[in-house]
Amino acid sequence: MSAAALALLCTAGHAVPVADPSASPPATPTAPLTSLPAAQIGPWQIGPHSTRYNRQDADHRIDARLMHSSRYRQQFGLDAGWLPTDQWALGLNLAAGRTGDFRDLVGNLLYTPVPGWHGRLSLGRLQSTDPYAFASGTADVRVRQNAWLAGLVRQGPEAGPVGDLRWTVYGARASVPRLAPVVIQSAVGNLLQASSDLRLLSAGQMQGAEMGVGLYPWATTRLDLALGGERTRYPMADGSQVAASRLVARLGWQQDLDACRRVALNLSTTSSSTAGGVGWESGRWMLGVSRTLNVASASETRVALAWRLPLGGAAGSEGAGGRCALAPLRSSNALSRLQLVSQRPAQLPQVVLARVDRSLQPQTLASIDTSLVAPGYGIAIVGGQLVFTLERAAQGLVEIRTLENASTVANAGVNGQPFLQLSGNRVVIQLDNIPNPGAGQQLTYEADFASVAPVIVMRISFTVKGR
Repeated sequence: MSAAALALLCTAGHAVPVADPSASPPATPTAPLTSLPAAQIGPWQIGPHSTRYNRQDADHRIDARLMHSSRYRQQFGLDAGWLPTDQWALGLNLAAGRTGDFRDLVGNLLYTPVPGWHGRLSLGRLQSTDPYAFASGTADVRVRQNAWLAGLVRQGPEAGPVGDLRWTVYGARASVPRLAPVVIQSAVGNLLQASSDLRLLSAGQMQGAEMGVGLYPWATTRLDLALGGERTRYPMADGSQVAASRLVARLGWQQDLDACRRVALNLSTTSSSTAGGVGWESGRWMLGVSRTLNVASASETRVALAWRLPLGGAAGSEGAGGRCALAPLRSSNALSRLQLVSQRPAQLPQVVLARVDRSLQPQTLASIDTSLVAPGYGIAIVGGQLVFTLERAAQGLVEIRTLENASTVANAGVNGQPFLQLSGNRVVIQLDNIPNPGAGQQLTYEADFASVAPVIVMRISFTVKGR
């Protein structure tokens, strides 16, 4: 009965606190996992904890991977892009995790009206099941989220310090399910109290804009800089909202030390996460470490180590060119149509924007003063039920009265079923089935039950206060 509270005074017995059976234990934290060394043979990269297939031609690109992550354990990912015409390009990003019921799907569309100018549009659908800490205990909840991005990219000339300019606007909106209330119980001194935890989640909404630039200050250096802003708000059930505006910044740096070695660093901060990573290439060896700190979910750490084995030449060919020559930095990092359409937009959040709504406190259903209870009787709150234990087994219900109206009332609840149910010496009342007198009103009920051999009348009374 979410709309009414009960204050009960009765000639029943001693109330025994009962633990809430709906409370869930806290989730066990997940330890970070790492990927052990892998060998890359042509388009395949195979290791004990990851398998990857990466192939790129002039008009299409496919990058499929199966790996472990500290958040979702085994995870499958796919990035693909196609260039059907000189003006249009299509892309797809997919990620799925075994743990957490994680699904992330993004579709990308690129339009090039004139060479060097690209318009882009991305639509995403994210689903994730994560633990949320309610007043009644931790519960796993599946949340879905839609996202979008629109942008414009201007590619710079082949020479010069500016490689590309990028403008984007984007947004995301979560959709949370409606959960069933859970009754929680507490006992302080002689007061036994039952409350209803509504278990509300707030669905977050996010909007952002960003401008970025790719720079080549020197032939051996590439810088990626982006700056923008995001605003995230969480509407609450009481009409208020929790809102935050945040500066969005991204930094990427790649540096060739010589013909064989390259180092990379990237940092980013958004309203939903902060991430950083370092990478190292030396000859055929590649090492990468990344760490993501998510605001609303568990953090994630990845470590990758790989070794390339070209299929077109001998593994041990002499000379720097055959053993470890890297592709020129500018040509290997230039923003191409295929790269733009096949990469998942970094601006779209990879965690759902949902948080526990604590604007409404648990609603009191029943408060029972056990010091007023006569010996031989009992009261207990079990889940959503108030249970009276009579002195002895009863033959049946004699009468129900309301003192305020001085009249007899029918034993009928809000769902059409009796709200007083007798079974032997137990009277069970469903808390959500008692009629609500209305805001500021109250009704005091008295109910008499008759026993046999000897014939006595046993009475219980309780007061319902409306909201």
